[in-house]
Amino acid sequence: MLLCTYVSQVLVVRIFGGIRLEHVLRKICDRWDNLCIGSFSLSYVLDGSDCKLDNEESFDNMVYLYPTTDRIHAKVEEIKSCSGRTVGSISSGGTLGSISSRVEVGSSSGAVTVIEREEPLEEFCRHAETRFLTAGWANLIHEVGQVFTGGVRDFRRSLQRYAIENGFMYDLVKNDKYRVTAKCSISSCGWCVHAILDRSSKQFWIKKLVNEHGCGSTYRTNKHKRVTSSLVASEVTSMVQKKNNTSPTDLLDLFLDKYGLDLSYHHAWLGVEKARGEIFGDYESSFDKLRWYVEAAKIANPGSLLKLEVDPVSKEFSRLFVSFNACITGFNHCRPFLCLDGTHLKGRFKGCLLAATGKDADQVDFMTNRIDVITLTLVFLSSTFPLPAHTMPPPLIVAAFFVLDHFPGRFRQGYRNRLVKLFNAIAYAPSVSAYMICEAEFYEHGGDKAKTFIASVPKQHWTNAYFQGHRYGEMSSSAIESFNNWILAARLMPIMNLVEELRSKIMIQMSCRREEASRWVSQICPDMDAKLAKRIDKGRSWRVYKSKTGLYEVKSVPAVLVNLEEGTCSCGAWQYNGFLCAHAATVLVKTCGAEGSLAGYIDPFYHVEAYRLTYQDNIHPVLAMDIPDFTEGSTRVIKAPKNRRQAGRPCVKRIRSRGEEQSSARPMKCARCHKLSHHNRRTCKEATDDRRTCKEATDD
Repeated sequence: MLLCTYVSQVLVVRIFGGIRLEHVLRKICDRWDNLCIGSFSLSYVLDGSDCKLDNEESFDNMVYLYPTTDRIHAKVEEIKSCSGRTVGSISSGGTLGSISSRVEVGSSSGAVTVIEREEPLEEFCRHAETRFLTAGWANLIHEVGQVFTGGVRDFRRSLQRYAIENGFMYDLVKNDKYRVTAKCSISSCGWCVHAILDRSSKQFWIKKLVNEHGCGSTYRTNKHKRVTSSLVASEVTSMVQKKNNTSPTDLLDLFLDKYGLDLSYHHAWLGVEKARGEIFGDYESSFDKLRWYVEAAKIANPGSLLKLEVDPVSKEFSRLFVSFNACITGFNHCRPFLCLDGTHLKGRFKGCLLAATGKDADQVDFMTNRIDVITLTLVFLSSTFPLPAHTMPPPLIVAAFFVLDHFPGRFRQGYRNRLVKLFNAIAYAPSVSAYMICEAEFYEHGGDKAKTFIASVPKQHWTNAYFQGHRYGEMSSSAIESFNNWILAARLMPIMNLVEELRSKIMIQMSCRREEASRWVSQICPDMDAKLAKRIDKGRSWRVYKSKTGLYEVKSVPAVLVNLEEGTCSCGAWQYNGFLCAHAATVLVKTCGAEGSLAGYIDPFYHVEAYRLTYQDNIHPVLAMDIPDFTEGSTRVIKAPKNRRQAGRPCVKRIRSRGEEQSSARPMKCARCHKLSHHNRRTCKEATDDRRTCKEATDD
């Protein structure tokens, strides 16, 4: 029991399961008419100290400390008068004074006191209170004499947010850099604010403020006309800086969940664009900044090659070539193999980024941009360049071209896929004899069209059997596609920021890989060492017979011949990849007996030492602290090219190019769900009100 003492009177309140502090306060107000919630304090003594009961948590703690059979003495002290005032309630976890439903009670003086009671149904549907990020906007305009250090722009910004949070619209009666006068849009309302610039102190301050509304519209709504794209940009600048490819859809969810505001898609999209402009600057001036960046990058990274080309007549930007010294020296320790490809830029001006990507010793993509400074005989893999010597187009793309040209959509997709698979088998065939077998099967399915096509494509460029050189197991352009995906966010930036972002990403990547390689203790890189272990395990049951010194026969299925002196295997994998195949590894383990000697038969490009040499040099940052002002258009030396994108929302979904794998199946209308899709009634899995009889379903 809780014994509440006020003056000389005592009120006994029984504490039972489910009772709340609010119920106790109600009983106290009902017992003494001169008290109301918020006008008195309630406390009890614990270990000689006074403990106040001012919220539900403190009440729960008291109940937990004392069993319900004990007597708890509480003291009621009046702190202010509440005669004729509204009596509030206490919410769960809150404090005294919040408003709930109203009831009227009498008082000793005959007056009627309104007591706010909580709706009973709300006990069964309680929601966690959400504190929006706009909560601080409610008091941005609060008193006469308030100073805005940011000048008139700071005042307009505060006024806009203040109106949004308090749910009213205003009209600007006067609006210039010296004074701003705003009134509520409802003419009968008296709310107004007048702020001026103090020309002596250069401070913008509120001279007049009537901060009371008589229009009855001071409550917040989810939509407000003052929620502009500029406001959106100012709120999401840090978000866009961390995630450059922020989509408008991300902002729609953010503003509804965190701000309680409904944005239009147009304001969200334009807000992202303005935020990018504030972070990265103007797209047009970025071209002129390149002349500073090229010189600054050369100073920070000696030995780097940066070449900027400008049209001599129109002074418009033409192209920029970038290759940092660390990439140039590092590629000399990678495999002599380059993937070349281009990707479109997605900024305000059209453009194409051409990149060259190689493979380091651990089968990881190595980014480089320079070709003619590398002192190696290179093998190129490209789908966009002509076919000089030592160049291979990806076989899958060649096969797709063949199928699209000679077997259009009227042929079944399964048949077309079969032709592509057979063509790939020709490309991957490791020997001439295997090539002939695969070619004959391809001719059998493709007919005369297949023979004509094979004759028109030089086989020394795309087949293993006739290729002159080492391809190191690379037959696709996945390396350069990974690079294009890696720089996806950077492709949205202005050109100088694009180059700087690529420099930063490559710098961080090289530093991380340098630190990682310093902890390796094996001779072969970890990924390649794991592949070698699997190949050795694969040949545990094979028998090896010696023919002469360095020449062995491996009794696998089929049997192969391994020549250790020439570094060849009849399966073709060793000489083509520069890495031990399962047959050669089995011969070395079973004849030499020492796994450590295997590294001597593996191409040096796969060694840990080569990996460390690849990333031994550093790319240094280009500091932009001393960058001159490029905002004045009349002083620009390099102009933006005349290839500005068309007006309207740009297409962000990638359009598949000719030759890429894509479904050519025609969508059909399902007779069960009546949707255009790639299924019929028999394979339909849509949830529908299908009330057909069992007999009808069986007949189908």
